[in-house]
Parts: sequence; C-alpha cells; structure tokens
Amino acid sequence: MEIDDCNRGGSREMEQDMTAQYFLALATYPDASSGLIISNAVTFAGYYSAHLHACALTVAIPHIPNAWSSLLLDTPKMIEHAETVSRDRAATLVSSATNLAASAEVELSSRTVKTTLPLLHDTAATEARFFDLAILECIADVPDTRIVSEAIIFGSGRPAIIFPNKALAGPIDHLVIAWDGSRAAARAVNDAKPFIRKAKRVSVLSLTGEKPLPEPSGAHLAEILVSSGVNASATAARFTSSSIGLSIQRTALELGADLLVMGGFGHSRLRDFVLGGATDGVLGEPLLPVLMSH
Repeated sequence: MEIDDCNRGGSREMEQDMTAQYFLALATYPDASSGLIISNAVTFAGYYSAHLHACALTVAIPHIPNAWSSLLLDTPKMIEHAETVSRDRAATLVSSATNLAASAEVELSSRTVKTTLPLLHDTAATEARFFDLAILECIADVPDTRIVSEAIIFGSGRPAIIFPNKALAGPIDHLVIAWDGSRAAARAVNDAKPFIRKAKRVSVLSLTGEKPLPEPSGAHLAEILVSSGVNASATAARFTSSSIGLSIQRTALELGADLLVMGGFGHSRLRDFVLGGATDGVLGEPLLPVLMSH
C-alpha cells in the first residue's frame, strides 16, 4: 500500500510539473494568418506558462505540364510567385512570433512545414496532434481560417481555443461551460480542466428550448465541480435567437464569460456539409474566446 501511495504521489507531482504545449498554425497562402492571432497566442501562453509552438505552413503548387501551360497564361511564373509569397509570409510571421514571445518572455519554438495546397488543412491537423491545445482564429471574410479551424478541431484529436479577430487574450476569471449532456460536451469539460482549475468561477450553462436536454442536468455537473473544489454554479437560459451558436455566445457574454467551453459536433467525413448548429454558429461568427473539443 505504501508503494502505491508513493506512486500516486509521484504521478501527481509529475502532472503538476508538466509544461503545457500549445500549437499555433500560421497560414501563408492564399491568405496569411493575422498579427492579432500571434499576439493572442503569445499572451495566452504567457498566462498559463505554456510553451508555444508556431508552425508556418508554406505551400508547393504542382507544376502543370508544358503542353497545358502553353495554352494558359505564364503558369510557371505564377506558380513561382505564389510559392515566393508563401515563403516570404512564413518568414515574416515566424519573425513576428519570435519577437513578441521574446518581449513577453514566453518560450517559443518555431518551424516551417512545406505542403501542397490541397493538403494544407490536413497537414495543419496532423501537426496539431502532438500538442495539448491548438490556438485558432476565425475571420468571417477569410473563409480559409474557418476551414483550417474545422480541420484541426475534427481531425487533430486535440482541443482548440478559437479567438475572434477582434478580441484580445486575457486571464480567464469566469469560465462558462455550454452543457447539453452530450459526449462532445463531456469531452470538452475534461479538456478544459487546466482552465477550470484556475478560473475564479465557473458557470454551467444549459440552454432550453432548442432541443430536449437529458437528465441529469447541468446542475449535477456543477455539483460535481464543486465537490472537486471549483467555485461552480448552474444557470439556465431560454433559446431565443435564430442561431443556437449565437444564442449560447450572447448568453455567455451576458454572464461575463472570459471563455466559453463547448463540444464541437460534426460528422468527420461530412464536416464540410453537416455541422451541429452550435458548432456552425460559433465557427461562422465567434464573439468571444471559445474552447471547442470534438
């Protein structure tokens, strides 16, 4: 028994000593990642003493055979220009991340990964699998940011925090959990444990009127969190918006949330066609930082 107790104690110490590893994918083509997501990633990693890994994704565009390219515009030069733009953007983004991390005293590792344009999103998901958490951005008028986010959320097996392009990262004092009793919601709660532990308070939000909620309700989850030492409480709100995703986010903002935690629902092979209403609403228009897990 003494050996078992020692082993458990050692495991707890190892868990506490482990440094969180955050992943930041930097797109370079056709659209480049914004400077704001780099700033948010560095700031967020600093708050949680995490090691940030920036990965710039450069593209290689397949060359068209001469027989075809002669019928088109100057295709080789167009391809060369696109690849040069991608490489130059990668260098700029990595330099920006390096400088910001140095100023904030955040540990940063950076690398550049070359991939073909059709495999860009799958490459981002594959790279994200090595880390504890991915940091993403969704910009409404830049569709590729959403496609990359979907690929990582549904393809990496890791949780992700999505930052709106207009929000600045800050400490998470009030965390709101969107709870519907689903497997995805349960997974998200588990993946959010590091932030739940450090939050000053946690609200378990159940939105009624959109679909029947299984029993036990969010109140039971709040009770479990309280028994774990978390300052948690349950709250319910009525679904009134035309979009469940917007309704959840607006209610979370009304509660004063710094972070919304929710499950990401979608069919992996059909995610471009079939997303859950809440998932689609958040990815389409994120209003606050959202931790999403599938």
